[in-house]
Amino acid sequence: MKYFIITGASRGIGESIAEQLVSPDHYLFCISRERNESLVSKSSNITYYEFDLNHIHLIESLMGSIFNSINVSKAEGIYLINNASMIAPVSFIDTARVDEITGNINVNLLAPIILTSMFIKHTNGHLIDKRILNISSSSAKNHHPGMSLYSAAKAGLDVFSQCVGLEQNHSKTPVGIVSIWPGMIDTNLQREARSQDKSTFPSAEIFEVVKETGMLTTAQETAQQIIEFLFKPNFEHGAIVDIYDYSKLQQHLSISTD
Repeated sequence: MKYFIITGASRGIGESIAEQLVSPDHYLFCISRERNESLVSKSSNITYYEFDLNHIHLIESLMGSIFNSINVSKAEGIYLINNASMIAPVSFIDTARVDEITGNINVNLLAPIILTSMFIKHTNGHLIDKRILNISSSSAKNHHPGMSLYSAAKAGLDVFSQCVGLEQNHSKTPVGIVSIWPGMIDTNLQREARSQDKSTFPSAEIFEVVKETGMLTTAQETAQQIIEFLFKPNFEHGAIVDIYDYSKLQQHLSISTD
């Protein structure tokens, strides 16, 4: 049996990843603030945790509960997909409330750090396939006014993934870890960015153009790419990997210059 721990499974990429991983040989532990009844109905091999990752002090107990359900010594592989994310507050940093600031960093950075730490701790010493995918964003490199928290958190997640990769090179039973940039996807995060007041979020227009010109991929397409990458024999351990299909962007640029 292969076991998968997936955060942010209620919608978007996380939901699509979970749906595509449903199999008699797979057991899924899905985590999100709201229970995804549609997903749960697709398989009896799903345990669902309604859990807010902003409550970082409870993550250790959550992971303990999950691993109490897994006989690690008999598992074929165990995988953690840190997908949960939030874009809010989309505003200049001086107008963001303190609770918004801490909430963003908790969910986007501290939660995946703690989940990674607990995953490595619970699987240490077991010679099985162990991999972590941290779903990051090209916003770590491409910066926009009003997205300082999101970009900073994703940049931190990338550096964290690289550093943990170096640490795992010293382990006798290493965990593979990668940070992935999934690209521009038609999800609630994109819709939230497009709907912002341009006076407080000047980059809203960019997100509108991306949508109108057909540059967004679907959550289903992206999930398929992520799963294919997860099972790659030559897993790019310790890397930051950009999987966006830039043919969409190239096609748009070609049309624009014709």
